[in-house]
Amino acid sequence: MPTIYRKYRPQTFADITGQEHIVKTLTNEITNGQIAHAYLFSGPRGVGKTTLARLVAKSLNCPNRKDGQSEPCNECSSCKEITNGNNIDAIEVDAASHTQVDNVRENIIENAQFKPTKSKYKVFIIDEVHMLSNSSFNALLKTLEEPPAHVIFILATTEAHKILPTIISRCQRFTFGRIPYDGMKKRLEEICKTEEVEVDKKVIDRIINKSDGCLRDAESLLGQILSLNLKKITAADAEMVLPVSDAQSVIDFAEFLMIGQTSEALELIGRLSADGVNLEQFAYDLIEIWRTILLIKNGQAKTNVDYSEETIRKMRALSIKITEQQIIYLADVTLKRRQEIKTAPIPALPMELLAVEITEHFKNPDDTQNTPPSNAPIGTSTTPIEKPTHKFTDSVKNVVANIVHGKEIKTTLEDIAKQWPELLKALDVDNHSLTFVLRLCTPIKIDFEGVHVQVPYSFHKEKLYEIKNRQVVEQKLGELCGEKISIVCEVAVEDSDKQEIPAENISADTLAADFGGEVVAE
Repeated sequence: MPTIYRKYRPQTFADITGQEHIVKTLTNEITNGQIAHAYLFSGPRGVGKTTLARLVAKSLNCPNRKDGQSEPCNECSSCKEITNGNNIDAIEVDAASHTQVDNVRENIIENAQFKPTKSKYKVFIIDEVHMLSNSSFNALLKTLEEPPAHVIFILATTEAHKILPTIISRCQRFTFGRIPYDGMKKRLEEICKTEEVEVDKKVIDRIINKSDGCLRDAESLLGQILSLNLKKITAADAEMVLPVSDAQSVIDFAEFLMIGQTSEALELIGRLSADGVNLEQFAYDLIEIWRTILLIKNGQAKTNVDYSEETIRKMRALSIKITEQQIIYLADVTLKRRQEIKTAPIPALPMELLAVEITEHFKNPDDTQNTPPSNAPIGTSTTPIEKPTHKFTDSVKNVVANIVHGKEIKTTLEDIAKQWPELLKALDVDNHSLTFVLRLCTPIKIDFEGVHVQVPYSFHKEKLYEIKNRQVVEQKLGELCGEKISIVCEVAVEDSDKQEIPAENISADTLAADFGGEVVAE
């Protein structure tokens, strides 16, 4: 039985997942008879470069394709031969194993001089073309400059930067992107439906997360899942096949690091190691967590990874309590330690060193001289970035401790609503402008992050998030409610909407109050 990704390899342009802009351009060229003599397909592995190259070859040489159409018939001998990989006029060359100039001359250059045996075009698909030697590139260059009319070259590569500029300049270039989450999900669900197997949504999500935008990897993983030969596959069933490194363990580890809990972090790594978890994958997932927190902090909601709503909420909570420089430090150290896992005599050691390194970093905030810069080896003593302060560590603990230890905020939204007037009254004595902003806020919910308040515009959020203002509000709110509660702002009108407050709606009293002053009558 063929593997899933081979069994379901697209045989028409309509079947291609993602790469819509490339498909549209190529099909238009084929339909209009304006094809180029050389194409360069570049992008990550497993996103459809070779598949699309074969479709181009199939479409151009299909005798049943009608004028004004681009789809091959998939019924003629030419289409079937290209599908099976044995068409004499569609020549696929693996540059990784044919790097030398003699191979290029024999398999490509000399072969190109002869007309197609039974097709309209002789199509050369050169995979991983960046692997060719410089002498091979130079030999190929002459043919690319003046190709015979019956020859079309399609070069595919994952590393376009390694190809000579003279080669690139003679090709029509298409850059393939990673397959988005929605496209991957639709494709996998279609395969499951065709195979008549019900696969749990969590399993599909996990496959997508593991595949990092590579559809071939996703289909391969799905194939391993389907090999269990079950009509209904649950998350528990999938654990027998998929490498275990779930988001919950990663986010727990991230939280332990940020609040300086060394023993808990080491215990988690020990447990994962004992369970046979791939620690290199675990470190990669941790890097994705740091990256996502950075994106969230900068207002980017979309990521390459599809996390659960609970995980997203936790990362949002952490993003509020950490600076961009601190995230850079965390990601930088994790990247370095991940590289050491493959060569370490004890695979768990680099992650254990990372746990101690980061937790000690946050437990000793007064030592500002030992944080390595992003381009320095671990252990370098210098001052590249600001070390986190006790305020950072303590504030993270306030949010994270509830998550790690299962503590819940006892105060309800109704309690907050009752205490809100008292909060305004207490703060109005010393801070009129802050009280003005709070009067515009509406408490909308309360969870492990704290009380969520809706503010009209982003500048109100920025004012509340000023360190001094935030400390005053949270301290007074804690006194009124009998427990420490954080303030989480949600903007009613996002900056991306480009909306502004109409000038006619801004009174002198409003402006004065907002800036901490008052209107004085003359």
